[in-house]
Amino acid sequence: MNTTTPLAVIDGAQLRRDGDVIPFSYSDSFGREQEGFVLRWQGEFFAYQNLCPHWSAPLDEYGDGLFSHGSNALICQTHGALFEPHSGECISGPCVGDKLKKFRVQTDDDGQLIITRAGLSLS
Repeated sequence: MNTTTPLAVIDGAQLRRDGDVIPFSYSDSFGREQEGFVLRWQGEFFAYQNLCPHWSAPLDEYGDGLFSHGSNALICQTHGALFEPHSGECISGPCVGDKLKKFRVQTDDDGQLIITRAGLSLS
């Protein structure tokens, strides 16, 4: 029995095309409000905390979106850092090699995306 409380539940049908993103809010382990997003990429779903590892700023701080179709990557609007959609690893910009905080995404029988914490991290 899985007793993990979901951070969010998203209707997977809303993510129709590669690069589609849906933001969500959740409470961190200290009860603070945080922002995350789920992304469809190459037929799979990935979820991350909406926080760039470079300056701890939201990737979409300036409201220009989270995904660059020209680069096929997630993008931080503050400094132009690019992140690999599958892993969240920064592949270009001031934080190369750092990663976005990733969440686990599971799909239920009704196509709902269940987003939970991926586990403990010491980094």
